[in-house]
Amino acid sequence: MNFRRRFILALIGIMASGVSPAQKQNDAPADSGAVIRTETRLVLVDAIVTDKKGEYVRDLEAKNFKVSEDGKDQPIKSFSFEADPQSPNRSQTHYLVLFFDNPSMGVADQVRARQAAVKFIDANAGPDRMMAIMNYGGGPQLNFTANVERLKSVVSGVALSVTAPNEGGSGPRLNVAGGCGRDVIMELRCVAKNLATVPGRKSLIWITAGSKLTPEIISEATAAIDACNRANVAVYAIDVRGLVTGAPIAENFGGAGSGGQRPSRLELPLAFSFAPQRGGTTGGGTPAPSGGGRGGGSPGASPGPVGGGARGASPAPGGSPAPGVGRGANPSTNPGSTNTGRGGAANPPGLNPYNQSRGLIPKIPESTVENQNIMYMLADGTGGFVIHDSNDLLAGLKKIGREQNEYYLLAYTPPPSAEGSCHVLHVKVDRGGTYVRYRTGYCNTKPQDLLTGSPVEKQLETRAAAGQAGGIAAQMQLPYFYTAANVARVNVAMEIAPEPVKFEKQKGKLHAEINVLGIANAPDGDVGGRFSDTVKLDFPDTSEGKKEAEAFQKKPYHYENQFDLASGKYNLKVVFSSGGSSFGKVEMPLQVDPYNPEQFAISGLALSREIHKTEDVGPALDATLLEDKIPLVTQGIQIVPSGTNEFKKGDVSVFYAEIYEPLLTMPDPDRPVLVAIQMRVLDRKTGEEKVDTGLMRIDLAPNQGTNPVIPLGERMPVDKLGPGSYTLELSALDTGNNQFKRTADFELR
Repeated sequence: MNFRRRFILALIGIMASGVSPAQKQNDAPADSGAVIRTETRLVLVDAIVTDKKGEYVRDLEAKNFKVSEDGKDQPIKSFSFEADPQSPNRSQTHYLVLFFDNPSMGVADQVRARQAAVKFIDANAGPDRMMAIMNYGGGPQLNFTANVERLKSVVSGVALSVTAPNEGGSGPRLNVAGGCGRDVIMELRCVAKNLATVPGRKSLIWITAGSKLTPEIISEATAAIDACNRANVAVYAIDVRGLVTGAPIAENFGGAGSGGQRPSRLELPLAFSFAPQRGGTTGGGTPAPSGGGRGGGSPGASPGPVGGGARGASPAPGGSPAPGVGRGANPSTNPGSTNTGRGGAANPPGLNPYNQSRGLIPKIPESTVENQNIMYMLADGTGGFVIHDSNDLLAGLKKIGREQNEYYLLAYTPPPSAEGSCHVLHVKVDRGGTYVRYRTGYCNTKPQDLLTGSPVEKQLETRAAAGQAGGIAAQMQLPYFYTAANVARVNVAMEIAPEPVKFEKQKGKLHAEINVLGIANAPDGDVGGRFSDTVKLDFPDTSEGKKEAEAFQKKPYHYENQFDLASGKYNLKVVFSSGGSSFGKVEMPLQVDPYNPEQFAISGLALSREIHKTEDVGPALDATLLEDKIPLVTQGIQIVPSGTNEFKKGDVSVFYAEIYEPLLTMPDPDRPVLVAIQMRVLDRKTGEEKVDTGLMRIDLAPNQGTNPVIPLGERMPVDKLGPGSYTLELSALDTGNNQFKRTADFELR
């Protein structure tokens, strides 16, 4: 087969710009895993305190602790020590997940890790200590169980490359089929979300060799930390590589206050070509997102002002204590932020409420070596620790096992805050020579169906059902991407005429809101999926702010949302209003084709006129992920799906798609998996072929591993086309002789 080499999507030379409320000791035991319950407005904070030798300090009282949110001290409403026989949660079952990051580890490291895990299970699993086994990259899974032999069998089975169906357990059941994330960090986040309904503080032991950081991984880590903290999950990372040599390369992603140098920027090629003899590669270096400074401090010191404070990890076997890791609010907080969080597209100021999200990322110890940065992010951000530089993995597992109830549970009532805002936590102890570990913070994320049960929802439902057309013009596109067998995530992208949006003075700002409701009806009228949302627009009530509001009303407003939908035929209606009698309504047929994860396939095609370097839109990616939405990212580039299929000469013209390659889940070293694509552009009226790129081989990302989802970003080959109506045809072929084809119509003006 004569492959041409595919080139990395470049910038094309043009860049568009828990538990239920904490109980007092005489209350009933907690029965939920949620860290925050909005109806009671209590925030629970787990604090683990150790001395200089790493021994747990067990004799502290509430008066010894101070908790602050965003630098302001908060009165402690309730307090308990979970190892105390009098604790209301003393009899609660403890839950621990062994999560094996298979693609990151070599065979020898996997075998050694699993041998240690078998011994750990033998000594620790039981009715009051249930365990679950999960594997990223394939292998048998096991729900929570106290059955030692089943646990040992599953762990040993993966080491021997045994493939088995998902097994159940005697405890809580989880969605442990895997594949809910495009990389291991998103998979960990998915696991944490599944653990939200499991009671008490959960421990997740991430057995890994780590991975390098990219801008999108940093955003994913932010969302994973938030998901873990909401679900009361502490991550403990074990670096299976043992003693790692080499110079420290710790990267602290806060800039000011961290004391470290800002890492170099990620370099990307600035041109794209279909020429077979030329290619592009990514340059070295990891970018530093705009993030919050985290000042250092001595163990047990006062948090002090934003950017300072004490933060320490307890000594771990084979590791070392990390005293003085301070946290502070994110100085990148920017009232003029131009990101909505819906796909990361640039939009008017004031639309990104997650501008403190990077405050959830802790400072990384200076001794960190390659691939360990992400371990420290997740572990220190969720109250766990990292085991590294030790070949005694069993000792590390034992250390983690001993900690399952060695924590103080503090609760406070948070001050009122804007929906979607993120908040940084500090805990201090007034006893010298101690180290305190706790979670970095949390975010008030927006629910997917925000308007449920409200009068606004009823009004929009009435308008959706009525035959009356809306008076506000809009265009819409509906690409979709598979998430499971016969289940897809539909990306709703719209361009809405902004003229009817009315701004009013409110608390020193020019404020407006757009309410949106989408309903997908099957042919029989049943609702297959839905979403609702409120977009809040705020500009300063100044002469400059008025000019910005006027400028906003002179061009279409780009809106994005996502919702899940089963395979089938639907009619999607999206109704939106900015108040008053005027509203808009867009209606479009939507067919989600059947999908079997064992078959080669391609997602829908998302056409785009706007792309960004992921290093330039970190807070926007944070916001998208924190809202449980998935940005379209490939090779360090975020692609913003367009709400229209109309392109003008000179526009950035690209598309995003996902190729689903099941052969990657069954790696064969003697027959590497190769995938090629071919693009053709056809005249929509005559069917005449206008462009044919020929076959181009896809270079898989270095961290692809056994993940079957291949993200693809390509420039549409339209440079030599004249105005007209066209069809873009994307074909894919692999070494197993599997083929698939997907098309999308577009207009060129």
